[in-house]
Amino acid sequence: MVNENKVSIIVPAYNAEKTIKKTLQIILQESHKLQSEVIVVDDKSTDKTVEIIKEFKDIQLIQLKNNLGAGNARNIGADASQYEILCFIDSDIEISKDSILKLIKRLNENGKTGSVSATQNLNNLNKISWSSDFVCLKSCYGVDTIVTEKKFSVCCSEFCVISKKLFNEVGKWKALYSAGGEEFDMGYKITNLNKENIKIANAQYSGYWCDFFTRFKRIIERTSKYTPLLLEKKKFDSTGSFATSNQFYSSLLTLLMMSLFFFNLIITNLNIAPLIISLYFLQMLIELKFLIFAIKQKGLKMFLFSFLGIQGINLGILLGFNLFIFTKLKKLLNI
Repeated sequence: MVNENKVSIIVPAYNAEKTIKKTLQIILQESHKLQSEVIVVDDKSTDKTVEIIKEFKDIQLIQLKNNLGAGNARNIGADASQYEILCFIDSDIEISKDSILKLIKRLNENGKTGSVSATQNLNNLNKISWSSDFVCLKSCYGVDTIVTEKKFSVCCSEFCVISKKLFNEVGKWKALYSAGGEEFDMGYKITNLNKENIKIANAQYSGYWCDFFTRFKRIIERTSKYTPLLLEKKKFDSTGSFATSNQFYSSLLTLLMMSLFFFNLIITNLNIAPLIISLYFLQMLIELKFLIFAIKQKGLKMFLFSFLGIQGINLGILLGFNLFIFTKLKKLLNI
């Protein structure tokens, strides 16, 4: 087993001036409980992120010349690290007390464990955008029921630990510029080596969730880059992640309803409204547990917004899949 008292904490940062100060303050408090180093990799920020990082004396700062995404920044931080355990923490989250220690302890319990991730909670740090609460709910739904721990298909990049040996063996994070979603690829590579990705309940973090429109744009990019992995592994990811079977079926129903609607605009003498309504009720049945979760956590206003939000998420997925097809066709035709 690797020495649990030695860990390299790696924080990728890009335009994180709103959150990074509090993030680093908490990390430094936790890092003093073990032998550690804190490495922040700035991915060519254009705001005051670097200026804020330089206020901390106990942090090693690496400034990149080009913005190539969080996955690349994490890899560079790992290459510069000196300890055998790597702990990755995003620059827009606040971790709970003793959470790093708890992640490391669980990593060292047995040789079957490949990565251990913390669980996101419902405390949304973004107090400016109301729609970010919907993004928070969608991101937390499915992991709120974890009592102790859960075997996960994903290595959650926001806050996780992994041994450097395994990290290098699987080929590090896949650098997905502007999209995110490296956690799906990493989780898949770890399970292919017969190791487990574990998510534990007693190590948590609060996130600064983006507004709904920003999430919509990211989903388009993320879906286009995630689709090849989905086609390769031929199965969906764990409940509590982005790419679940329910999300697929809900998106498929949105596609069918949109297709029928536009078809009805062309052929006006067909009465397909009952069919669209039936598909919509079927979709709401699929989304029922999330809708109950939404009203329970955020009330009636968020419950009502969720009906629109669900369609927005699904539309982003559909556009992302179309972007994937378009990109493939461009390569095939050498355009």
